[in-house]
Formats: sequence, structure tokens, C-alpha cells
Amino acid sequence: MHNHSLFEFVGQFSSELFELVCRIENQLLDQPLASLIQARLYTEQLVKIISKEEGIEDIYPLKHSERIHKLYRQNGVEEDIYLKLEWIRKKGNKAAHDIKEVNINDVLQVHKFLFEISVWYMQVYVSYDFEEPIYKLPIKKAQETTNPLEAKGLDILIKPYVDQTMQKMDEMWAEVQRELESLKEDKKQLQTEASISEAISQQQSEVAATAEEATLAYSQVKPQVLGVKQKLNEEDKRSTLRETTTIDSIFARNNFNLTKKTKKATEFEHMDIGEVLYLMPYKDISIVLNPKTVENNPNFKGGKESHSTALTQFPKKIKNGKTPTSYGYSFKFKTEGELDAFLKNLNDSLI
Repeated sequence: MHNHSLFEFVGQFSSELFELVCRIENQLLDQPLASLIQARLYTEQLVKIISKEEGIEDIYPLKHSERIHKLYRQNGVEEDIYLKLEWIRKKGNKAAHDIKEVNINDVLQVHKFLFEISVWYMQVYVSYDFEEPIYKLPIKKAQETTNPLEAKGLDILIKPYVDQTMQKMDEMWAEVQRELESLKEDKKQLQTEASISEAISQQQSEVAATAEEATLAYSQVKPQVLGVKQKLNEEDKRSTLRETTTIDSIFARNNFNLTKKTKKATEFEHMDIGEVLYLMPYKDISIVLNPKTVENNPNFKGGKESHSTALTQFPKKIKNGKTPTSYGYSFKFKTEGELDAFLKNLNDSLI
């Protein structure tokens, strides 16, 4: 029964996951124990996909819990998604080792979480302009289900859980929250260490630059000659870039240097003023600008709001769930020439 499934969009990135989530939907109320176990399997497979996208398993494979934790620590998933993945993992583990009757409320909440996680993945990794369907539970008619609760009774049972906030969840949710606080401390420590390492690297670069200047002064090379050489070198670089037809060269031609590249986005920074923008890895040429740039410049209206954890240099706000996500405004181009013209206009307006 795949027709008109709420999860139909999942088939765009994985036919296997689509088949699995359809089975979960079909047996959600009749076989709640199996539904919880398969929901855990669904998130495990999806997290493996995300893990490969983020390149965090290049050396050795990780356990499901390790993947979730590492993705959170490395900003691969935000807090809201982490909590839902962990809660489903724990509920699935408990269902697999405990044959006691499952609380029907758990499978209802799992279904909603699966939907929200899948929509998040779709928007971040597949299509940033994907419009999520209206959420609905797969309630069967009374004659279609062996569950003793009739459809009318299910409506009454379900309503409080569809709009339920995270603060009203069960003890397992509280346990996941406590683990998250511990992970936050680890994450802060890693960020502090990274900041110290970056500061040391900057100091080393400054020392090296000072030493180079001293060497040049000692050799009595005239500043005018140095200026000419520098200009020639820059012109040679520009000339080489013009000979290429890659998208990177278009950015370089418009004073944007590549600063970071991941599976989710390529970051470019303006070499003069530090303005950052992102090239998204989609079939169409798509870039995302800083919301402050777009909102303060009438020349760049018309972009579509885009949320992604890849936009690390941009401000955050809440779109779905409870956790703010980095966002910007996306612009699409059919040809490299259109991108070049847009970047030229952007470059002129920034300087």
C-alpha cells in the first residue's frame, strides 16, 4: 500500500528506506512492537547515509549510537534531530529486548519523529526548497484494522500527541536530554581546542610573515619592484583562472576564494571584505547568500529562504522543530554565464 504515502518523498533518495517506512506505516497500530524495531532500523540506515555524506567513517565503521553522537559533535545534525534519533534508537532497542506490551503512544510519536527527520534530511541533503507535506497519521478505517480501538477512538487518543511538546515526553526522553547535556560539554571542549589551535596557527603565520618581511628588507629589494612582481603574479593567476571554465574559476574571477568544501556545500569568501556565500551541490547551479546581505540590499530580493547546517557562517533561526538552524537566501541559475553576471553584480555592490 504505497499509494499516497506520507513518506512518498523518501523514494527520491532511497527506494529501500521508502519500502521500509511503508511497512512501518501499514503495521503501525496492528504491530506496534515490530513498528518500533523497524523504526530504529530506518533511522540507523538513514544515519549511515548521513555519516557517509559527512565523511566521518573513512577509517573504521561506527556503531549506531556512535554515529549519532559524532554527527552531533561535528555539527552534522542539530540538537532537535539528535534528540529524535536517540529517542527512536532507545525505544527500538527496548522493544527488541522486552516483549512487554508497547505503549501505543510511543509508536504514534515515533511515526511523527520519522516524518520530521526524513523531511530534515530531504531539505538539507536532497533539495533545499523541498516543501514538506502536511503531517497526518496513517489511521486505518475500523474495518481495515485488527486493533481493538476504532478509528473514532484513535482520533481522541492521537490528538494530544500530534501537538505534543518535547517537555511532556516520557522518562526516556529525559534520559536522552541528560545525555545531550553531557555531549554539549564535550562539544564545547572540542570547539575550545579548535579555537586554541586556530589561534596558534594564526600566530605562526604572523611570525612567518614577519620573518619573510625582514628577509626581504635585509636583501634590500625595493618596494616598487616587489609591488610590480606582486601585481604580475596576481595577473598571472587571474589569467590562468580565465582560461578555465570551472565554476570555481567564476567565483575567483569575482573575488571569491574557496575556503571550505563539504558534501553539503562549498564555502566561498570575498577576498577584500570577507563576505561569505555557499554553493550548494544540486543539479541546478544554486548559491546561498547571507540573509543580512539580502535583507539590506534591494538588488538581491527574490531569493528563497534556505535552512541548512552547512551554512555555518550564517545566522540561525527556527524553521522546523525547536532548534535554530543556519539560514540564508538561495538563488538558482541555469547557466554559468548567469552565475557570473550575478556574482559580478554582487561583487560591485559589496565593494
